[in-house]
Amino acid sequence: MRRIESSGSVKAISLDRDELLRRLREAAAEALEAFPELLEVRLIGSLAAGTATGTSDVDLLLRVKEISGNPLEAMKPYFFFFSRRLEIGLDLLLVGPDLPPGLEEALRGSIMLARRGEPEGTPG
Repeated sequence: MRRIESSGSVKAISLDRDELLRRLREAAAEALEAFPELLEVRLIGSLAAGTATGTSDVDLLLRVKEISGNPLEAMKPYFFFFSRRLEIGLDLLLVGPDLPPGLEEALRGSIMLARRGEPEGTPG
């Protein structure tokens, strides 16, 4: 996924985007099985836009049936689930079924990784 090559004092860091997308889709499908309240998993940010660099992290938007209690506490199980399956920095955005204002733009450039009730990898 992330490749580091060194030559003397120079270090080149790159990402294999195709391999990362494959692993993300696999992990997203597993997450739908593990978390019945999870509705969809989308890739957002630089990886979705195709502007990622070798040091970019993964930005995931998780849509759930509802968020109850402390949102940071609600996010923990998902963070640990994905971070154990991916060997890359991870940022999560947890949202309920109704998107907060302003997030529509983030979804326009997103990549649907998995959605409940649809086959894995269905375009979104």
